[in-house]
Amino acid sequence: MDTGTDDPRAAMLTRVRSSLSRAETRARRLRSQNARLIYSSLIASAVATVLAGLTAALGPLAGTGPRAWSVTCGVIAVFTAMAGVLSGIHQKLSVPEQLANAVTCAGRLRALEVALTVTMRDPTEVAREYEEVTARHPDLFL
Repeated sequence: MDTGTDDPRAAMLTRVRSSLSRAETRARRLRSQNARLIYSSLIASAVATVLAGLTAALGPLAGTGPRAWSVTCGVIAVFTAMAGVLSGIHQKLSVPEQLANAVTCAGRLRALEVALTVTMRDPTEVAREYEEVTARHPDLFL
C-alpha cells in the first residue's frame, strides 16, 4: 500500500468537501432569501392590485366620504411601495447572481470530489483546479 499517494488525496478531498459544504450552505441560504424577496414582493403587489381593483369597483373600502378615500388610497400606496422596495432590495443585493455563483461553485467542487474519489485523478491536478475555483469564487471562501 502506497501511503504517499493516499495522504495528498485524502487531504485534498477533505479541503474540497469542506469548501463544498460552505458553497452548498451559501446556496441554500441564497435560495431561501431569493424566494422570500420574490414572494414578498409578489404578494405586496397582488394585494395592492386587488385593493385598487376593489376600490375602483366598489368605492373606498374603509368607509364612506373623503376620509375613506384617503385611507383606502394610503393602504394601497403602502402595499405598492412595499412591492417596489422589496424588488429594489432583491436587485441591489444581486441575489440571483450570487445564487448562480454559489451553485456553479458547488458544481465544480462536486466534480473535483468525483475526480478524487471515482476517477482517481492526480491530487496535484485537482489541487490546481481547486485553486482556480477558490480564486473565481472568493466571496464564498472569506
